[in-house]
Amino acid sequence: MKFTRRIFLVTILALSIFISPIQAVEVGDSTQELINSICIETEDYELCNKIIHKALKTKTTNLKDLTYLILLTAIEYASDTYIFIGNILREHPGPEETAGLNTCLMVYSEETTIFLSIRHEFCAKEYDHMIVDILSTTNILKKCRMDFPIPPKKKDSLIEKNRAMKILITMSAVSGYMVKNGNPSLLGSVVTKLDLFQ
Repeated sequence: MKFTRRIFLVTILALSIFISPIQAVEVGDSTQELINSICIETEDYELCNKIIHKALKTKTTNLKDLTYLILLTAIEYASDTYIFIGNILREHPGPEETAGLNTCLMVYSEETTIFLSIRHEFCAKEYDHMIVDILSTTNILKKCRMDFPIPPKKKDSLIEKNRAMKILITMSAVSGYMVKNGNPSLLGSVVTKLDLFQ
């Protein structure tokens, strides 16, 4: 168990080196329209828009590059949340808190692993497998429930991290479907069709 955890932490460290924080940039109209077509499908347009703008390196991008960026952001976010939960566990909380936190730790370990696989499938143009894997992450995330006691400040942070991860999963599904269909706009709400998080 400790050996597996060390390998996972080394993977996270390597990711943090290759995925460095960058400054947000102003985007062109066509790129903003693409961002809008993805974010309008999420439950929090503003958060989606903020996440993408924070991660963008250029003023213009295409659907495939934007989807890849979203997948990298999901990987980074899941691994950061894994570390956040691990840091809370290092403070030696009580048994009830530890059980809940360990469940969430396992969830974010799985989320990171699956999104790494999704990134590989995207690069290999295995879009059908990619979509199935993205959708599987919705059920995994539901296991990290916040019905256990931890200090309010940390609980609020973890609730917000879960919410942001939920948005990233939706963004990944929406942009993934757009890439799969070769169409940067959807005729109906993919979120409604997929019943994400219902």
